[in-house]
Amino acid sequence: MTNEPVILIHYGELSLKGRNRSLFEKKLKENIERFTGGKVSRFRGRFVLEGGTAEPLSRVFGIAWFAKAQRTDKDITSITDTVLSLLKTQIEDKRSFGVFVRRSDKGFPLNSMQVGDKLGKEISDCYGLKVDLSNPDLSVHIEIAEEAYIYFDKTEGRKGLPLGISGKVLSLISGGIDSPVSSYLMMKRGCKVEFVHFHVFSENKAVAGTKMDSLFRIFCEYQPGSRIHLVPYYVFETALLGASDTKGYELVLFRRFMVRVAERIARTTGSQALVTGDSLGQVASQTIENITHLKNSASIPIFQPLLAYDKQEIIDTAKEIGTYEASIKTYKDCCSIVTKNPRTKAKESRIKRLEGQISIDSVVDETLRLVSVVEY
Repeated sequence: MTNEPVILIHYGELSLKGRNRSLFEKKLKENIERFTGGKVSRFRGRFVLEGGTAEPLSRVFGIAWFAKAQRTDKDITSITDTVLSLLKTQIEDKRSFGVFVRRSDKGFPLNSMQVGDKLGKEISDCYGLKVDLSNPDLSVHIEIAEEAYIYFDKTEGRKGLPLGISGKVLSLISGGIDSPVSSYLMMKRGCKVEFVHFHVFSENKAVAGTKMDSLFRIFCEYQPGSRIHLVPYYVFETALLGASDTKGYELVLFRRFMVRVAERIARTTGSQALVTGDSLGQVASQTIENITHLKNSASIPIFQPLLAYDKQEIIDTAKEIGTYEASIKTYKDCCSIVTKNPRTKAKESRIKRLEGQISIDSVVDETLRLVSVVEY
């Protein structure tokens, strides 16, 4: 007789993947085993985890929900006996219960309603609890598939797609609230994310010990083995000081410089796109015109997952994923010191002229020689 604790894992969006479904399932299985240290058995529509630890599952993308379950033989006697035994530790202070049955094995001799009715009567007779299917104090879940699984509570997962299934991107991450959220959302869509961070220090090692360390370590909870490319700002700053008539254009020029550097790094790391935390209209540099100038400075795609988010939505997401408290700590961010009054509708002809003045290609080349990589 089989009667042992396991973790039952369900996924949602992967079921829509048609012929490619097995590729997504294999990647999710691989990620679950990597995070938990357990062994995963793959069935249609579900995984079963044996061994390892369940806690990291709440950070694995692609999971709809998971539950600590008791696996038992697929016959009504074993199911009933197991449920009644497990309830001994569940019924304290409970007055009502509901039995909810999912029968994916249509060959099982009883249908879902019949299983629910039988178990409901046994539980009522044994423990004197009242049936309440709308708002029970205790929910008893039975899943009848290749074997029978019994559980009482389930934990909502991160959903989305398995990390790594959608390729690799390079995210421009600042010390603010937005870019960590945009990076997280790309992970949720299955992208492996590398990071590039532009800083104001004279040496890359000075970033260590700042709040950026905290942010990168939070990302490792969702994506172990994150890589960060650290880039100094001072080469661009020096070049900008030698240009004339730059007022209002400093930030647009700086953002285009960052994208040029990031694209060069992306090509050496196999990243297929860049990611920014732009939200349309949130600040002066994020107008349609200025976002267009930004995208025109790159020859690979730039993804902007926050484009239609308002600030409160971004803050709420940052709090939910754990980056908010680190993001609001004091830190000298490059964009905040470039200019106080950026132009909302920068002119392309003037941008080109100013980039010529500062010899932007040379600035990019010199900056790239100063980049270093940190692995977490």
